[in-house]
Amino acid sequence: MESRRAEKGDMGMTGFPTKRIDHGARLWLLGGWAAAVLLSAGCGGTASPPVARPVVPAAIEAPPVSIASEAREVIDRMATFFGATKSFSLRQVSTTTVSDEAAKKFAGEMEHVVRVERPNRLAVVLTGDQPGSGTVISDGQSLVIHQKQKDADRYESSPAPATLSQVVDNPHLRTMLGVGGADVVTKALLAEDPAAALLEGVQELSVAGPEEIDGSVCTHLVARSESGNWDLWVATGDEPVPMKFVPTIGQLFVGGRTVDLSSTVIFDQWRFDPDFEPADFAFVPREGCEKVDSLSDFANQAQRERLAARPALHSTVGFPITPLSLVGVDGSRFDASMQQNKIVVLDFWASWCGPCRASLPVVAQVCKEYADKGIVFRAVNLKEDAETIRAFLQEEPIDAPVVMDTDGAAAMAYRVEAIPHTVIIGRDGSVEAVHVGASEGMEAKLRQQLDALLEGKSLAPKGGNSPRAEPI
Repeated sequence: MESRRAEKGDMGMTGFPTKRIDHGARLWLLGGWAAAVLLSAGCGGTASPPVARPVVPAAIEAPPVSIASEAREVIDRMATFFGATKSFSLRQVSTTTVSDEAAKKFAGEMEHVVRVERPNRLAVVLTGDQPGSGTVISDGQSLVIHQKQKDADRYESSPAPATLSQVVDNPHLRTMLGVGGADVVTKALLAEDPAAALLEGVQELSVAGPEEIDGSVCTHLVARSESGNWDLWVATGDEPVPMKFVPTIGQLFVGGRTVDLSSTVIFDQWRFDPDFEPADFAFVPREGCEKVDSLSDFANQAQRERLAARPALHSTVGFPITPLSLVGVDGSRFDASMQQNKIVVLDFWASWCGPCRASLPVVAQVCKEYADKGIVFRAVNLKEDAETIRAFLQEEPIDAPVVMDTDGAAAMAYRVEAIPHTVIIGRDGSVEAVHVGASEGMEAKLRQQLDALLEGKSLAPKGGNSPRAEPI
């Protein structure tokens, strides 16, 4: 059966829907589909290698789960419908907006065209305003991953997995689907159990009420989830399809400023049990497109080259700090330049930054253990008010004195471009070391550096570091 949601004139000569952007309609992942900024080790305008999620201590109990019965009915109805559908296609358009021109490179529209035929045929085509495009094709026999960037056009081919769930396990496809943030929905529709996939990690799900989307009455669902809150609108008719999705993205720290980001994903051009052509699940490389054994090897090499091209030290290392007084959440004042003959550790963070929530407790605990040796620590919060900070500390108790960089002046002085950003200041008032992002080896590295400074050693050449020309 052809769905009534299919629109005439939407299919081009290649069998792909022709692009038509709905203005009014991204993005757990930012930038081109290979730039996974919010899932990187730092919250900011530059991506760092992803790090493993911290292990939750056994003493912390999992929060209670609250799923409203009417919300569960909507999810189950949608899951049953897609579980019984052998094949379908759709388009999803993700629109990302930013609150500041400093982050305009993250704004724009991205379009996914998705075609599905169980058990293991899948086509995903990504195009749009962000750098790079991509195609994933599983024809049932082979799985082809194609990436086209400004300076590279490559693809890899491997045997196709037996099921769609296994196809989606491919890391390149997961990243590609994540552009715009709608992977929460799209991956659920491809799962063997769509309801379980969509509700994974959801702590609270409720119904906000009926709303009309593109002429269809929808049920508006509101979710609070471990991986990020979201809103989903599901059609109430015979075809309970997702019509709109809004993930809660949060903020980035870019160019010394906190920037709000928002994304809206519109699902349309639904077709069910369509008569697919062979070309719908075929990849034909263009002239100049290179076949490689592994796209990951090329990506890793490119990352190594970028890291090698960077200066070895942060631009502040080796230079004296600027006198700057900050107000603590408790009302006290703190100026790192006044801590004579003491080693000072500053950790820039924000409550909305996931990597910060992982690294701050580690840094705070290490510094607490070294406090009686003359180590002074302050957690420097970026542009959040005292009430927000106190509320966060009640939910996630962190034993650390917090000072507030309410106007971003301290971040600018210390050239903070991504958070978490940890600064170690020596007894002479010069920056000895800087760590940007969260990493599994942070605790050991911090202990090693503090021990060296306590022994009177220097970690950085004084005055021997030139300011960096490019952002870190």
